[in-house]
This record gives sequence, structure tokens and C-alpha cells, in this order.
Amino acid sequence: MTKSEDAMARIAAISGNVVDLIANAPVQVPETGLIAGPVTWPAPKQPVDLGRDNLHFPMNVRTLLALGIPGIIRTCEERANSLEGEQAAYLRGIAAVYRALQDHARRHASAAADAAGRDPAHAPRLGKVAAACAAVADRAPESLLEAVQLFSFVYVLRGRVSTIGRLDQHLVRFLRRDLATGTATTADALDLLVELWRRFNAAAMGDTLRNLMLGGQDAGGDDATNEMSFLMIEATLAVRLPEPHLNVRLHRGTPPAFLEKVAELVLLGHGQGTLFHDEQLIPALVAHGVPLASARNYCNDGCTEVVIDGESGIRFVQVDAVKCLDLTLFNGRENPLPGEAVGQYWGRNDPARPLKTDLSPGFESGDLSRMTTFDEVLAAFLRQYGHQTRLLMERLNRDIAGSVAGDISNPLVAGTFPRVLEQGVPLERGGFGVECNIVFSGSLTTVGDGLAAIRTVVFEERLCTMASLLEALRADFAGREDLRQALLKAPKFGNDDERVDGLVAGIVERFCDQVSGFRSPSGNPYWPALFNFLFNDHAKITGATPDGRRWKDPVAENFSPTPGRAVSGPTALLHSIARSPLARACGTSPAHVSLARSMVPGTEAGRILVRQLLESAYAMGICVLNLAIYDTDVLRRAQEHPERHADVVVRIWGYSARFIDLSRDMQEHVIARVVRA
Repeated sequence: MTKSEDAMARIAAISGNVVDLIANAPVQVPETGLIAGPVTWPAPKQPVDLGRDNLHFPMNVRTLLALGIPGIIRTCEERANSLEGEQAAYLRGIAAVYRALQDHARRHASAAADAAGRDPAHAPRLGKVAAACAAVADRAPESLLEAVQLFSFVYVLRGRVSTIGRLDQHLVRFLRRDLATGTATTADALDLLVELWRRFNAAAMGDTLRNLMLGGQDAGGDDATNEMSFLMIEATLAVRLPEPHLNVRLHRGTPPAFLEKVAELVLLGHGQGTLFHDEQLIPALVAHGVPLASARNYCNDGCTEVVIDGESGIRFVQVDAVKCLDLTLFNGRENPLPGEAVGQYWGRNDPARPLKTDLSPGFESGDLSRMTTFDEVLAAFLRQYGHQTRLLMERLNRDIAGSVAGDISNPLVAGTFPRVLEQGVPLERGGFGVECNIVFSGSLTTVGDGLAAIRTVVFEERLCTMASLLEALRADFAGREDLRQALLKAPKFGNDDERVDGLVAGIVERFCDQVSGFRSPSGNPYWPALFNFLFNDHAKITGATPDGRRWKDPVAENFSPTPGRAVSGPTALLHSIARSPLARACGTSPAHVSLARSMVPGTEAGRILVRQLLESAYAMGICVLNLAIYDTDVLRRAQEHPERHADVVVRIWGYSARFIDLSRDMQEHVIARVVRA
């Protein structure tokens, strides 16, 4: 069998597996509401090859709704007739998958019609369900209900969790048509969104990747905030559950009324929604080779990483900056831990698993015990950090090259992308319009705390030598509480102290220089990101650090202060964050600011304070901000009596979840990060 024949055989197998998955999906007519179909992915009984789909990028909803199922089938078949080999085979495989989806919709239409005949009391509602399912099988959607129904079918069949993207932009034309024709009212639209939101929450809550972006600019640079943007916030305020995770794009043209609505959402306190600032991020994306119209179409993936809605996938590696400091301290070796590194991912029901670093110990960046100036120590860290970053980027390049050579995209998702439909190529081989390769490195603020403590305690106050500091770190500060307290008193990020903030800013600059200067196999620049979704794991694989932190004590998440170290109030914290060149990290630079409910009451005064904080962050140039508001007494009571507090929702990293669903150490991390006046 030739290479081409082998590829076509695999295409046939993948499309056949997806067809079988859809054919065996259960038919579910809603007992209430209007959206038909299962709420969760009908997983196959045994693992089968469904093609590559990492779920971290949104499908192209615009194309899906514009063409509809029959349009995608027709486009694939017509284009396949003018191609040959793998390209023609891939398009015919996509067509087969969408014919199965067409049958899936028709089965639901028939089931809903039968149910209407058996249940006269609910016949009008069930008749609408049947009509919507029949419509999406036969043509492109025309009403909001039809558009939501088609989106729901494909979204659920894609997988249990995946990114959503700029759904307000894709649904608003259907809302406007309904309102113009009198088919439905604004209240009907809100009810439909609430139903969709409840389906999301019924499927799963937590780290589900269901990030949805609202507002922002359109391809021409005009404000894209619309009626659906407002309604989606209203739906979240009505449901008061974690799913989906709302994000908001702000810019100079954002309507004041929308900013007020966003402040109302933030005041809820759940960590919804994360704010992205167009004036910072769009030019940074353009500087990394993204066409301007595409840059204006950015959204976020399953957390807060930037992707281009319906135009890009995402690949990433993560550099554990705090572990790089650990390797620097011990000249390329790890500080032996006092116990076993074991941890849960984030949830209380997640299995405990052994943890180890993804870095490569062994690189000797210098013997710190022999160094006589702080500049030597800082240079050693930058050598180690740069070395580890380069190794991980080289590894990602190898992975990309292998993927381009052999991966075949899931045809259900690929069938929504115009370049796939035009060229018959999988997403990884040209189906994406924008290449998105990101290098994560969060927790640089904890690194800055550690380096500032070395400068202060060792070289300025001379309370110890580097050698004695290293001995204390090896012992996890056992018998050296005096030294630990001195280190804790050194400058800490988050308190508007240039001595540590400036250190962090310099490291950010070096990191962004290195990442932006690296190229993928196709020659495109990598995107830097000040992001760390494994901070809870990293705290367990890293021993004591020079900021006074013991083994397993928390490290900072993303570009936020180390929990418990920001003690000068929210304004000082924002000033610390803004000292770094955040716009250079076009991949993302999320700052989590968690405030005590005693500071921000759920009243008009609290809403005004929230709006002022949002406007201040925007004016300072903070690119990505998440503002959460907690009553720590309530969180403590939820630990003691979880059965009474199922409605308490908190922010984790790129998502929100019920507090009672968190592991104990993640609960403690969330509580510790709360900033008080």
C-alpha cells in the first residue's frame, strides 16, 4: 500500500467511526424546553480513532450556520469532484459524517412529532422542536431556535467539553430576524439561552473548556457588541451556575451600557467574566504576524489563552518558572523534597497521581554558593530559564512537524472550516488560517518574590550567606524560622513596590523576547503567554523557595501575586501588574484579583466600585483581568458543611467551578488569594 493509499484508508476509517458515533447517539426529546438531543457526548464503548481534535479551539460556527448541514454536504461533494486522492477522500468523508448528522436531526424531528401526537397538552412546544430539527436537516437555519439547535447537535457530538468562541456574533442575526418577523420575542430568546446554559451545566461543570467571548470589535474595527451580548450575560445572571465561562472584550468603543452590564456580572462574584482589552491585544497579535481582520476576531480557548475564532487551533508548552528558579538555586539539580510529590488536578474526586517536572534537570547555570553579587544570581536564573524555555520550544516544534505529517482532523469539526472545504486538507495541514503556537510561563511573580528576597536578605541586609540560604531551603526551613521570617518580610509582588515589580518586568521582557524570536517549522513566530494552569501541581514538585515559601505552599497562578502576599489593597496590586510589558505576551497574561465581599458589597455602591476597578485596569494597560469577589467566611463554612453550599461558585484558573467540588488544597489556594483592604 502506498503512503497515499494508507492515508485514504485511515480517512475512511476515521469518517466511518464518526458516522457510527452519530448513528448510535441517543435520540432525546426535551421534557421541557425546545432544544433536542443528548447533553453529553455519547462516547463509544471502546476507544476508536475519531481523528485529531484537542477541543481547545472553537469550531467555525459562522460557516456551520451559514451553510447548514445540506450546504456542507453539497460543498464537499462538489469540491471533491474537482480534486483527487487524499483531498477528495477527505471531503467525501466529511460529507458522509454530515449525512449522518442529517439523519440524527431527522430522527429527533420524527421523535418530537410522535411525542406531540401522544401528548396534546405539550403538542405546541413539541411541534416547535420537531419543526426546528426537520429544518436543520433540510436547509441552513433561519431562526434563532434552528441556529441554536444545529449548534447544540454539533457541539455535543464533538465531545463532552470544547471551546465555544464568539457565539454572540454568530447568533445575533437570527435574533434580529426573529424580532423583525415577529417569530419570537427578546424574552423567548433569553429563555432559549437559559435552556442552553442549563444543558451545559447538566453535562459537566468545572474545567470544561466552555469559554465564550462577548463583545469586542468586528473585522473592520467597529464595535461588535450586540443584543445577544447583553442577553448572554442576562442568562448567566439568571442561571447562577458556572457554565459557560463568560469572557468580555472591551475597547474604546464599548457601549457604556455594556460596561455596566459587565460590572453587574462581575459583582455576582463567581469570577465571571474575564476581561480582555482589544487596544492591547490586537496590535500585539498583528506584530506576531496575524492579519488585522483575524486579530480583531480573537477569542480565548478553554482557559484564557488567545485563539482566533473559527480560524486557528492551538498548540502549547508550559515552562514552570518557579521550578527554573529551583534548578538555578541548586545549579541544575532539584532540591530534594521532604516527601512524595502527589496531587489532585483540581477536583475533590480527581485521583491522586504522582507528579514530576516537565523540565530537564542537569543544565549547570552556575554555583550560587560562590556568587558574591545579586547580578550574578539573576544572570544564572536567566540562563537556566532561557535554556529550559528553548528545550520546550524545540520539543513543540518536533511535535508540530510530526502532526503536520500524519494527523487527520476530526471530520465533524473540520467540516466547519472554509479552507478545509475549499482545499480538502485537514486542519493541521492548512485548514487553519492562522497558526497559533503558545509558550506558557506563569508564576513569574513568585520568582520575582524569591529573587527580591535574595537581593534584600543576602546582599543588602547580609542576614545570611548564599550557602546558608541554600542549606535552609534544603531543610524546608526546619530550624531556620528566623531566616524564613526575614525572607517573608522582603518586598513582595502585588504591593506597588518597584523593587520587586521591576525585577518581574525585566524577566517578562526577556521571556517575551526569546519566545517571539522563535519560529515554528512553517516560519511563524511563537506567542508568549504569562499563564500557568498547573500551579497547584508545581507547588508540590518544588521545594522551599527564597521568598519564605515552604514545600507545598502555593505558588502564584498566571500573572497574579503569590496567594497571601498582596496586602496593600487592590489599587496597589493593579499598579504592580501594570509595571510589566503585558501586551508583549499576546498569548495571554491573566491577572486574577480576588476581593473580599466586605470590600465590594452586592449593592449599587459595589457595582460602581467594580466599574471603577475595570476602568482603572483598562487605563493602566492590563490586558487580561479576572475579578472575583468572595466572602471567606462563607467559603470556610462551605468546607465544613458542603451539603449546604452547593451554590457557591469560585474562579480556578481559566474557568469557574462550584467551591465544594474543589480539592482541599485548591480550596485553600482560592481562599488565600483574597485581597483585603
